[in-house]
Amino acid sequence: MPGDGFASNLFILTGAPGSGKTAILGRLGNEFRCVDEPAREILAEQRATGGRGTWDQDPSLFVHLLLQRSIEKYAMARRSEETVVFDRAIPDCVVYAVLAGSNPTPSLEAVDVYRYQPHVLFLEPWSDIYQTDQERIMSFDDTMSFSKSLRDVYERSGYTLVDVPRDSIADRATFVRMSIARFGAIGTKGGT
Repeated sequence: MPGDGFASNLFILTGAPGSGKTAILGRLGNEFRCVDEPAREILAEQRATGGRGTWDQDPSLFVHLLLQRSIEKYAMARRSEETVVFDRAIPDCVVYAVLAGSNPTPSLEAVDVYRYQPHVLFLEPWSDIYQTDQERIMSFDDTMSFSKSLRDVYERSGYTLVDVPRDSIADRATFVRMSIARFGAIGTKGGT
């Protein structure tokens, strides 16, 4: 049943593409173990090897690889007692599967098996900071729809969303840091 078996030391920072997750995690990397977003890793690997598992070539394969990598990252972090903060997590794979037109069932099943801290730090789309790049090609309007779907997946999966305010990177990082302390992280990088 969703909501059971949460891992209190595994935090998720998620939200719309380009909403500032990576910048915030850059500020927290000396305090917590931060796990990079797997999507960019997979895209880089697939392009470097001539693989077809990219959003523009084979979106279903991309989603499969994304879920597989997300589970691997979860399993590695789960073995640790330190506080870990993920840039996206397994529930995000559900939204990617739906967008790709592929079967979301494997992602939905994984959401029930691999549980994180029940409070998820969530960033809404923010037009003032949104930028596209070689990997981030989604329009800002599409990020709004993505965000709505993401919020729905997390809430239906039994997570409580904590909205990170639109503020400076430093203030947002402080908010995330304080939220982690508030929700009972059991240890930080290098100690408990």
